[in-house]
Amino acid sequence: MTTRGNDLSGKCGACRRKVSQGTGCEDCGLWFHWECSGTNSDLAILPWYCNSCVQAKVIKKQEETILSLKRELELARTEIDLLKGELNLVDNCPEEFRTVSNSRRKLKKVPSSLDVKLALTNRFEPLAMLGPQTDGDAIDQPVLEAKPKRKILVLGSSHGRGIGQRLQKAMGDAYAVTSIFKPNADLSNVTGDIGKLCKGFSKEDQVVIVGGPGNSLERNLNYQIEKDLSDIAQKTSHTNVRFVGLFWRHDKPWINRCVREINLRLERSLVEVGAAHIDAIDVSSILRSEHTVHGLHLNPRGKDKLTRLIAESIKGRHIPVVMGVQNHFLG
Repeated sequence: MTTRGNDLSGKCGACRRKVSQGTGCEDCGLWFHWECSGTNSDLAILPWYCNSCVQAKVIKKQEETILSLKRELELARTEIDLLKGELNLVDNCPEEFRTVSNSRRKLKKVPSSLDVKLALTNRFEPLAMLGPQTDGDAIDQPVLEAKPKRKILVLGSSHGRGIGQRLQKAMGDAYAVTSIFKPNADLSNVTGDIGKLCKGFSKEDQVVIVGGPGNSLERNLNYQIEKDLSDIAQKTSHTNVRFVGLFWRHDKPWINRCVREINLRLERSLVEVGAAHIDAIDVSSILRSEHTVHGLHLNPRGKDKLTRLIAESIKGRHIPVVMGVQNHFLG
């Protein structure tokens, strides 16, 4: 991008007034006032393009995409015509001539009309569109159905941001992870729709709760977690739940005494309410260096560690926990 001096007398490409100070478009070469271009002299070293040229680039890219799609469509149509020609050739061939010999003079059966139709249909249509089979439709190889993926539902407050994507990568293709987080929500709001969201879950699936109790505790230091746990246990009795414990508050360390108490009551309550399908995940091993600067949320390294703890809990592996690492915050 270049700027014009006071000795220039060109007209602005937008307002058509004289340009004494401004910038020029790298494509069309027209000049514009700083206010007409929507930029300023501080960005003069960067290449700049006017709206007309930007739109022209977008249109050109879309036209190229359309041409590419048309070429792919023509190739697909050509392939379909070739397959149809093979099908007609087989149908018109007498039964006694439906064998050919290879280079070793061994007889090889030519695909029947049904085999060709099946291959053609499977290539371009879902298997569900083939329709019911009749007694005459004898297919040698049965259609194998893909094993359904195990479902994981991640519910949380701000602490749940980014956990779903990390957990999907950690668990692999055998699982389908869905993540819903509500910033600054307490536990009752985080799990308010848990019964509806996991209605179709089974004992092969998982619900992960990340955050919520901390907001409940911050709004009420006398917060009782037992009521929320009882409600969660009742609505999720048909599946499994992984409940992430409260994180240490490095931004408000005076709350950590209550945090420790809630975490202890969490594990005790899971036994008292008969919630055998709910497991608590201990997060006391997450260090101060794995939180953001302000000390409330986890940084990327902390989120990676939390994801590992959740994944190991779901897979049933032993999780080494460093106890008492942050007890100095309790006062």
